[in-house]
Amino acid sequence: MPIPAGGCLYTIEQRLRLNRTAESKRVIMIQSERQATGVRPGAYTAEIVYSHEQFLQLSQNAQGLLAEHSSTRDPRFYFASVLRNVWSPLAVVVSCAGSVVGIVYAKERKVAGFGLGLIYGDATLDAMVVAEAAHREPVLETALHRLIEHRGSRGLRFLIPSAGYEREVIQKVVDARRLDVHYADVVHHCVLDLGANYEAFLEKMGKKTRRNFRYYRRRFEALGHKYVEQVPWAEFERTAFRLLEKDIVGGDRDGVNRALGMLAAVKEPILVGLRHQNGEWLSILGGWRERGYGVVFFQMNNDRDYAQSALSVVLRGYLIEALIAAKIPELLFWDGVGQPLRRYCRIPSATGVHLDVPTFGWRSVRRLVGWTTNFLPPRLRVVAGWIAPQVPSRGSAMS
Repeated sequence: MPIPAGGCLYTIEQRLRLNRTAESKRVIMIQSERQATGVRPGAYTAEIVYSHEQFLQLSQNAQGLLAEHSSTRDPRFYFASVLRNVWSPLAVVVSCAGSVVGIVYAKERKVAGFGLGLIYGDATLDAMVVAEAAHREPVLETALHRLIEHRGSRGLRFLIPSAGYEREVIQKVVDARRLDVHYADVVHHCVLDLGANYEAFLEKMGKKTRRNFRYYRRRFEALGHKYVEQVPWAEFERTAFRLLEKDIVGGDRDGVNRALGMLAAVKEPILVGLRHQNGEWLSILGGWRERGYGVVFFQMNNDRDYAQSALSVVLRGYLIEALIAAKIPELLFWDGVGQPLRRYCRIPSATGVHLDVPTFGWRSVRRLVGWTTNFLPPRLRVVAGWIAPQVPSRGSAMS
């Protein structure tokens, strides 16, 4: 990984910006090629694909486009990441002069098996739009128009970096057609800076956290248990379903299948675990390496039988030490992390965007839902949040 003149490692946010800058250096060359072939800048067409077979075919047809990108931008990874009981996956395939020049990933929210007409995309890790720099903005703009015009579409929901081209493109779309718009700051992923060595990392922790990381690991090792840095895939898969039988908090078969599908699609998976001295698996953790940083996506611990062992703390301590030894400077926790690590994490800035068709009926539904959100039970409150942001007591959040 490159080190700037000051000797500091780039953060994830800086690395994402550098990747975009590097792509932008090819803009003039690509635009010259387009002019030489007579391709008009606005000659973009869009098609929406939905099925597993279409995603697989897209992965094959867009090999040239995907070649220089990470595996998390592959259609197979994205399709695997979508929980089918909550979402319907889709991708907008954008072409220019008969060639695929971009892909925009999204998904439609479902309730009780029925689509709400609300389509969501997450651009915070720069994986929603797959396109060369010269095509990136028109690809996203074309896709947004196509999604708004999609049959049954009521609105679009996006999570985007607070600073980036996505907001500029969204503004172009808003300027071109009548839409109701709402922006809000959102807390999503968490990033933990790892430091130069493991002891230095622990020294940044509070006294109690530092003590727990050391105490529970010494206790774990004294009992003869082992940390396994590379769990074979077949063993990892079997263990995930065995641990599911231990009443893992928040665990279900759909979630495990989703996680395994995503991990199977990445190029550099992280598959680690804790093993009892008798051979029993106590805990497993799955993730991947991405552009020089680590990602934690999935963890299962047998806390039912080993409630006093702090398995999560022990396993994450081992992983962090291994990543530091491999010169990995940061660890991203997908969709956040709980305490105690959360208080030491950096929260990358992100903006939630609501774009809604301005029909009287849909406006009335959103207004009603927004006013009643506070009175709903938690499960329905989550669904309500997709329909409309909570209405503040004074003023209006809609612009």
